[in-house]
Amino acid sequence: MPSLWRYVLVLLLTTLLGVNMAWGKGKNCPPQVNINQAGIEQLRCLKGVGVKRAAAIIAFREAHGPFPGPAALGAVLSPKIVARLRPQIVTQGPD
Repeated sequence: MPSLWRYVLVLLLTTLLGVNMAWGKGKNCPPQVNINQAGIEQLRCLKGVGVKRAAAIIAFREAHGPFPGPAALGAVLSPKIVARLRPQIVTQGPD
């Protein structure tokens, strides 16, 4: 019987953590995120960007000005993450 309770507990925790991790990846996410204007919630739409990384992006942007292009995000995130996110990142709004 203890193994059944352990299974139920693991299932419950996995479900709760899954909901928490997906919270920032909701249906309100745009197909592309402007890293020069996005707040924490929009930045969290990018896969691999949680609250800490989103806050770091915003802090860097406020300290150094806008990112000139998607590659400049490499100053905050690893090159591997930047390469994966490149199709989802924009730095300018539509003209």
